[in-house]
Amino acid sequence: MIIMKKSFDRSLTVSQELQKKIAIIIQRSLKDPRINKIITVCAVQLSQDLSYARIFIGLFDEQDKTNTRSILSVLNRSTNYIRKLLFKSMRLRIVPNLIFVYDDSYLKGTRIANILSHLKR
Repeated sequence: MIIMKKSFDRSLTVSQELQKKIAIIIQRSLKDPRINKIITVCAVQLSQDLSYARIFIGLFDEQDKTNTRSILSVLNRSTNYIRKLLFKSMRLRIVPNLIFVYDDSYLKGTRIANILSHLKR
């Protein structure tokens, strides 16, 4: 009988779970009035030792750059609170340090799609 090893990538599993949990925490637990936009957690990038996590967020209707900066600063200031909630809800020995980063790839993609649709006409 041949036993095959399962390919198991812990960082991928942890990053997917972090993405889900952080999105729920931002949506339900953060009660800051400066967060007045819909925030999506686009991706989570973990370091190899799982001690740092870079969270890429996207905002809908982000025409105002100062508002985007203030939302990022609120999120980065509330990382200890978010980490505490993650510790309670996940089975991790060490919850990674969180760094929130703005991801504008969705905007760039829609802009390129609009340009391409105008070129077809």
